[in-house]
Amino acid sequence: MKKVKILSLLFVAFAALTIFNSCNKEYALPTITWSGPVSVIVDFESEENYDVNLAITFGAEAGLNEIHIYKYIHSGLDDVTTVEMTAPTGYADLTTFDYTFTDDNDASDFTGGVTKIVYEFVVKDAELQETTKEYTIFVVEAYSVTFVVKDEADNVITDAIVTFNGVANAAGDYVVDYVEEGTYEYSVAKAGYQTVTVTDFVMPANNTTVDVVLLQNIAAEWSAEIPLALYGQTSWASYNSTPVTNYFSNVIGVAFNFTDATTVRIQDTNYTGGTLGCDGWVIVTDIANLTTQASLATAYNDGTPIHQYDLPYDQHKAYAPVYFISKMGTTYKLVYYVAGHRDGTTGNVVVFKYKS
Repeated sequence: MKKVKILSLLFVAFAALTIFNSCNKEYALPTITWSGPVSVIVDFESEENYDVNLAITFGAEAGLNEIHIYKYIHSGLDDVTTVEMTAPTGYADLTTFDYTFTDDNDASDFTGGVTKIVYEFVVKDAELQETTKEYTIFVVEAYSVTFVVKDEADNVITDAIVTFNGVANAAGDYVVDYVEEGTYEYSVAKAGYQTVTVTDFVMPANNTTVDVVLLQNIAAEWSAEIPLALYGQTSWASYNSTPVTNYFSNVIGVAFNFTDATTVRIQDTNYTGGTLGCDGWVIVTDIANLTTQASLATAYNDGTPIHQYDLPYDQHKAYAPVYFISKMGTTYKLVYYVAGHRDGTTGNVVVFKYKS
């Protein structure tokens, strides 16, 4: 009987030890694995690394209990927005579970100072042991450039084309996003204006505004001829067999009102208090750089305005080219004296062309 009792006690002790050991089994921590990197840098220029596509395997020796996915959007140093994303299902009590996680982003998800986006994956097993793993999209520090485009009269131009670092925006789109610190080239163009090109624009470490002034071009070609007859001869004078019925032009501000044996004299159309809109002329000799309204204005203001001028003449052409800038209110015109003649049959005629 004593042996049986002892064996019974040993059996009870062995059974208790077995139960104790089964309640205190140490399971390995859960695992989260995928192939490939755990972080990338978003490339705005090539539009890469916006999206996330991970083939993830969750493992838990004690059996899977919970899976959570969080998205942390970091703006600046301290501002973080947390979004809990939809997690997979169908993994309860499994020891391994394969899951493809995707999240589609685009450039707009990184505006407003976003510096990185962190995806956190959390897995818990049946023993409530927890493992986390992160996938991070880092953003290279980038900023925006806003162009303000005006003409020389400070009027806003709304349809110029900005080309920045070789990429042209649509007409009127003056904002360039995702520009890193560095040196860049840009141009601003509009038909009828001189293109502004800058090859050494230095982008600072902040959003910046660039003011651009476009200078309006004058016409590349001279206008059609404007013939003027001497005052008093407009009823019968002609030029190239065509009647000349005007002695003044309110386009270029010139009136032809005097001639003698050696002179043809013109006056501006405001010279005697008229109202035809000319403020005088400035004679110029070098016109190679007079290609914009601004250059005409500068040359006019640098010169001495006159209100009458004696032109040379011979039969049907001028002795030499004569150029002058005519100021018509706020507009400047480059005027070219083409020809002048005195003729008893066809009358006394002077001929001009202009650019504006």
